[in-house]
Amino acid sequence: NFVAYPNPVKDVFNVSYTSEISSVRVLNLLGQEVVSKAVNATSTQVDMSQLSAGTYIVNVTVGDSIKSIKVIKQ
Repeated sequence: NFVAYPNPVKDVFNVSYTSEISSVRVLNLLGQEVVSKAVNATSTQVDMSQLSAGTYIVNVTVGDSIKSIKVIKQ
């Protein structure tokens, strides 16, 4: 029941889950954190408009587990 869209993303990336999301981190392919956001809600929007075009890894932390999504930024 994990929803993340749109992919590829232009500006805003939406993430939602049935359980509370504690944080969202966006990493570049070098493993450097470029966006970090504390959430504490079941859904959130991540502003990726400032990032350059390319591939990013979005790590969504829910409780003790981390869900990783590969996202293409246009």
